[in-house]
Amino acid sequence: FLTDTLGPSDDMDYDVSVLYSRPGAVDQKWHSDGAHQDDTADAGFDENGWKTTLSDPYAVCLFLPLIDLDEESGYTQFWPRSHRHRGLSGFGAAAELAKSTYDGICTAGDAIWYDYRLLHRGRFNISTVVRPVLQIIFKKKFYIERVNYGKESIVRSCSDGS
Repeated sequence: FLTDTLGPSDDMDYDVSVLYSRPGAVDQKWHSDGAHQDDTADAGFDENGWKTTLSDPYAVCLFLPLIDLDEESGYTQFWPRSHRHRGLSGFGAAAELAKSTYDGICTAGDAIWYDYRLLHRGRFNISTVVRPVLQIIFKKKFYIERVNYGKESIVRSCSDGS
């Protein structure tokens, strides 16, 4: 899957983090973790219908929930295919009205893959437990995540003698 999506493994890198939602958390706003890159193509329509001209992904995300995700603990809600056009940013409410969302309700350890440009949001947590999700971003080496997770690793390198 990864080499078909992102190319040769020598051209890939990854980032690992744990995302969490505390009890009492409210819905996030709709967002994508990664923006469309400059000078890349969106998908669009032509006289024959849908035309698949979307630029290849530069990153895909793997969510691995560490607890069951349900209506109480919350889950991530996705807008399928929203990564196909950069102009959908800010229109997450339209996905809800059109009932075109996917609720990431699943059991601990289930894998959810998505394009890093896909619109999604974390849903509220009305349970009494923290909702942890392991997130692994597989990306082309040119892409450096600077917006969502800071600039320095909290893990020391094995090569620094620590």
